[in-house]
Amino acid sequence: MGLQVSSPPLRVLFLTPYFRPYLGGIERAIEQLSFQLMQSPSVEAVAVLTTKYAFPRIPHPEWADRETTPQGIAIFRLAGHPEKSLPLYSVPLVWFSPGQIQRYVQEFNPNVVHFVGDGWFWGHFWAWFWLRGRARFVFTPSFHTLPPHRWWLRPINGFLCGRAHHVVSLSRNEAEQVRRAYWTPRRKQRVIGWGASLPGGIRPGPPLQRGDGGISVSAPLTILCVGRLGAHKGQMWLLEVYRRARPHFLHPTRLVLVGRDEGGAAELRAAIGEAGLAGEVVLTGEVSDADLADWYLRSDLFALFSRYEAFGLAFFEAMSCGVPVLTHAVGANLELLSQGAVVTPRFDAPAAVEHLVRLVNDDALRQRLGQQGQEYVRARFTWPEVARQYLELYSG
Repeated sequence: MGLQVSSPPLRVLFLTPYFRPYLGGIERAIEQLSFQLMQSPSVEAVAVLTTKYAFPRIPHPEWADRETTPQGIAIFRLAGHPEKSLPLYSVPLVWFSPGQIQRYVQEFNPNVVHFVGDGWFWGHFWAWFWLRGRARFVFTPSFHTLPPHRWWLRPINGFLCGRAHHVVSLSRNEAEQVRRAYWTPRRKQRVIGWGASLPGGIRPGPPLQRGDGGISVSAPLTILCVGRLGAHKGQMWLLEVYRRARPHFLHPTRLVLVGRDEGGAAELRAAIGEAGLAGEVVLTGEVSDADLADWYLRSDLFALFSRYEAFGLAFFEAMSCGVPVLTHAVGANLELLSQGAVVTPRFDAPAAVEHLVRLVNDDALRQRLGQQGQEYVRARFTWPEVARQYLELYSG
């Protein structure tokens, strides 16, 4: 990576409440960043301190206390008590042993501690308590507007921002909200987005299938959506947009929804059946990393209408594969998706229908946007570049 070796070598410990085998967006980002860090001569070791929970609050006491991935990332897992946590927030509001946290951090002996995502304040606090004065702290919160009943999180995140040496946001939009909500000094703030893994395969050409009378016709155009199946990711809203748009399509299509069920699958299946779209709208469930990459490469259009996106890693993964994006103006979408994407007004169904029809019917537009998006991601959102910027912070 062209970086000078620091002295002493860096030992980087990430803290996040969920990690492998669960692998959501934040977790994929930690993993990809770790892979890049370990290629630098200035990094001696990388580890993740996490819990025996999968998102959201699903206990897995059978998971091992310690594990090392094939790529060399050490994983330290904490058991919580009680196993069933209160459904008040997206991370386990349960007790974790401060003594076990101390033993883990003493065993790994990090000189850099990186909190990724907010909410796991118990783990954050005790890691800071045991390592204060001995390690450099970086905090990358995942900001969401807090409703009144969650304002109790503000002083907690404010405390963490105050103790961190650097507070990193994924966009300028998020940085401003973090500054106002958590009283963060501008001198501590940095903006570093995530990267996107470049595809290892080649996008296939337009597939053909044999129609009646031996006439070649186009196979269905694939519209892909990647995200947990629940209210937050907006699959029901996308399904309605798709239902309203499809009578105007000039191509046969299919809508593929990739993601684990987090309370939305049953309702989606019922709506698909009622709309007569069984077989045309596909729910894959959670898929492997290799299968997810294959879905990106085989898709023609990516569509996602979340309630909020701090960064939207899936958008950039799709664009890195040359797939154009359709979404709307929530979170940092307008700021970050300046090329390779169509961003409609927030939850504007007529606009979403209009642009979905246009993107499905206009092959040249999809190709042009896909190429623009791929060039944009490769120029600005690669994991080597993200790692380079973080290494500068870690090294002080």
